[in-house]
Amino acid sequence: KNEFRKGDILFGIQSGGVPSNGFTKIREVFGDEVREEFVSPTPVYFDAVMALHSAHDVHGMMHITGGAFTKLKDALRNSFDVRITKNHSLRPQEIFYELYRRGLHDKEMYKTFNCGIGFVLAVPPGEADNTLRLLKSAATIGEIVKGEGGVLVDSMFSEHTVVL
Repeated sequence: KNEFRKGDILFGIQSGGVPSNGFTKIREVFGDEVREEFVSPTPVYFDAVMALHSAHDVHGMMHITGGAFTKLKDALRNSFDVRITKNHSLRPQEIFYELYRRGLHDKEMYKTFNCGIGFVLAVPPGEADNTLRLLKSAATIGEIVKGEGGVLVDSMFSEHTVVL
């Protein structure tokens, strides 16, 4: 069952950039321009995630592709929020900063793109250390808190908090 629970700690795994999402918007912003960032392969998280899932308690997981961070709502109960802070090491790749500079606002960035986080896992607090030990490429990115079923993301592009 893929259901985040209040108090769960959220871990993210670095994305490879834009290969899995937002290409309608990419074409809108960049036109016919072809760039290496548009064709680099999408990382596969399967081995790392399955190793963690088989050995530890994982309440939920989500690949951040089309629909980006709005997809996290699918794993929530209405009385909880996903809270993602910017106090972590998973930074957006330069292509995302360029999209932002070209006029996309914070909310559109997080509704459309993974912004540097390709996969999210929710684990109980007691599994946090094990998660970091097993997933060396992961970082703590937030938690599940009391709320109304929303996703709140501290933007990496500004001082705003995006509400999805």
